[in-house]
Amino acid sequence: MRMLNKLIRIGFISTTLLLLGGCGIPATPVDMIKPPLSEASIQRDKINHELIKLLPDEVQLLVPTQGKDGNDISFGDMDGDGIDEAVVVYEENKATGKMLKAALFKQDNEEWRIVSEVKGFGYGLEYAGFPDIDQDGRSELVLGWSLGAAGNGLDIYGLSEDKLKLLSKKEYHGKFDLE
Repeated sequence: MRMLNKLIRIGFISTTLLLLGGCGIPATPVDMIKPPLSEASIQRDKINHELIKLLPDEVQLLVPTQGKDGNDISFGDMDGDGIDEAVVVYEENKATGKMLKAALFKQDNEEWRIVSEVKGFGYGLEYAGFPDIDQDGRSELVLGWSLGAAGNGLDIYGLSEDKLKLLSKKEYHGKFDLE
């Protein structure tokens, strides 16, 4: 009986060690293959992190449903100085409800700062980008908002003295292509 108890304890300890030891199903080679990170990708991730730190606490970034996949931050040169500005669209939860906002960032001496913010409207973000709408060589900021059954709203902003100025506000239905 004593020997049986000893064997049961050894079996229990062995099983526990096996389970705690991390033994499991090994990953398949496909699961382990990842594309190499480019220098541009690493730099973009660093910039994204810097910009997000400048936003208010506990905001949720909005990713446009149209445009480049997975890009929650868009870049474009609005002031014509050869250095891209960045826009981050986010949802801020306040006591009064959810508020959509877009923050325009500018880089000065390797440091980013928010230069202008605008309020959004609707339920989500359809598009955020910097096309040159008027073909003047400077990009405009274009934000497409989802309005639900009412369709979509399109806001076009120019940059004047580091402030976003609303140039046009339109309604649209379906998808569009500005890039």
